[in-house]
Formats: sequence, C-alpha cells, structure tokens
Amino acid sequence: MNKIEDTIPYQQIPLNGQFSVFEMEHFQTEYAGVPHRHHVFQILWFTKSAGDHIVDFVTYELGDNILFLLRPGQVHQLPKSGFYGYSITFTEQFYWENKHERQTLYDFTTLFDDSQEYAPIRIGDTAAESLQKLIALMREELRQEGGSSFVIKHYLNAFLLLAEREKKNNPVNSPDVHNHDTRIIQLRRLVEKHFRQEHQAGFYAAHFSLTAKRLNEIAREAISKTVTDMVHDRLVLEAKRQLAFSNRNVKEICYELGFEDPAYFSRFFRHHTGISPHEFRETVFK
Repeated sequence: MNKIEDTIPYQQIPLNGQFSVFEMEHFQTEYAGVPHRHHVFQILWFTKSAGDHIVDFVTYELGDNILFLLRPGQVHQLPKSGFYGYSITFTEQFYWENKHERQTLYDFTTLFDDSQEYAPIRIGDTAAESLQKLIALMREELRQEGGSSFVIKHYLNAFLLLAEREKKNNPVNSPDVHNHDTRIIQLRRLVEKHFRQEHQAGFYAAHFSLTAKRLNEIAREAISKTVTDMVHDRLVLEAKRQLAFSNRNVKEICYELGFEDPAYFSRFFRHHTGISPHEFRETVFK
C-alpha cells in the first residue's frame, strides 16, 4: 500500500520570540515559486510588486501597496522574484499572552477571517507612510537589547487597526470587517477544529446553548452565511487542498472529511465547485 503523504510544505519562518518582521526580498527559500503554508499568522505587505500571488487556488494580481493577511495553514504561492515589501509573522500566543490582553487588545482574528470572500487590502499613500513608520519601530525594538514584546505587540496592534481602516474605507476591498461578536469568533474556531467530524449546525449550536436556527440567524446577520455554509466552505477548501497536494485517492479524502459515501461526497463537491473531484485534480495538474 502506498504511503499517504501531504505534499504542501510548511515554510519555517525565523521567529524571534514568536514574532518576526523582515524584508521579503531578503528572505528566499526553496519554497519560492511553489505552494507552501505556515504555522503562524502572516502579513505580507507588497510595497512594489508584479506578477501573481495565489492563495488557496485563487490568483490575485500583484501591484504596489497591497496587503495580504494569511491565517495558519492557508496555502499560498509567491512569484519567484519581482516583489519587494515586508513580512510580519506572529503566533496567537505572542499577541495574547493572558486573559487581560484578550480583553484589551484589538481582536485581529476578525481581520484575518477567511469565512467570507478572501481579498487583499489596497493601502493608500497616507496609510502606507504610517505603516512604514510602525515597521521601523518594530524592527528597532527587536534590535534593542532587552526589547519588549509588550511594546512590539502594541505597534503590531496599531498596524492591524490601520489595515482594518483601509479595508473598511477602500471600496475595492472585501466586505465589512466591523463584526466583533465574540460568538462568531468562537464559532470560527469550533468549525476549524471540528469540520471533519461534525457537519451539522446543531453540534455547533449546542456549544452556545442555542438552537441551530438561532445560531444560523446570528451567523447570517454577522457574515451573511449560515453555520452550514461555513462548514461546507471549509470542507470544500480542505478537499481541494487534499486533491491538489496529497496522493490520497478520492475515497480516502471522502472518509477523512467525515463522509460515509464516496458517491455522495463527489456529488457534494460537484454541487459546490461545478466539477467532480477527479476533474478538479486533473485541472490542477494540467
């Protein structure tokens, strides 16, 4: 029996205390130009760039002053060259070290939310000047002997708030990000943890002592999707990743994602993508 392998590599980022900031053009690895992912949150600010950036099978044309926000595990592919800018990476543990910080610092997870249509953020000239200063301050704090993670995370907090404002003010950007309902944040985490085993809205509603109908109403009001939509979107994305980047066959992927019938899984995938799992795999490798 063939060994089952995932072929999406995790790129190791040099982290200083679970945080890093560096110029992208000075960090070239064997993953340049190939799909890869990270264990951490990553901000990619392209100050000057050309070519395409592929994020979870969607191609985005690069340009100047464009910001991408990537959650842990998101698969992306950069061009081999022709881009300049900064990468900021950090862990959730770095940003929130304790309960007090969770209550006082901006909840960046709403900005990194990919449960709605993913889109990069276009940065205006005024905001770009402010972001550049914040990066300089973060780098200076890192260089200092005895530099403070507390100071750095507040610079990062300001960076994320400015990014959110640009996302809100620029009509090119993706939908409104001003939903801070803690139940939605918790729901996203529950879906990410359980989507393989739990496909029904009732399971997630039980965690909030709500009916499935009520939780669907909350989700629809906040992100224009039902709980079922969120679970299905995550299942489809994971199926695409497995089809593209592993040697699992369709039946194995079906069972891993909690489906009991491969024929039903194929119909589910076709309903959401317009093509069968086999056809999707063929298009990826053309």
